[in-house]
Amino acid sequence: MRNGMLKWLILGVAAYFIYQNRYKLLNMVLGMKLLRTLAIRGFMKMPGVREKIVQDMF
Repeated sequence: MRNGMLKWLILGVAAYFIYQNRYKLLNMVLGMKLLRTLAIRGFMKMPGVREKIVQDMF
């Protein structure tokens, strides 16, 4: 019982700090070339995203 509550408490505190620093974390991740490339590739694979971006560009 205590172990389960402790895990949820740690998870909650971690989620709080990640939420508070989400933009700093995002800037740090996107500052790394490999992770930025992977993020853009994943984003462009989403249905409709590529068409919308290309449509807006031209």
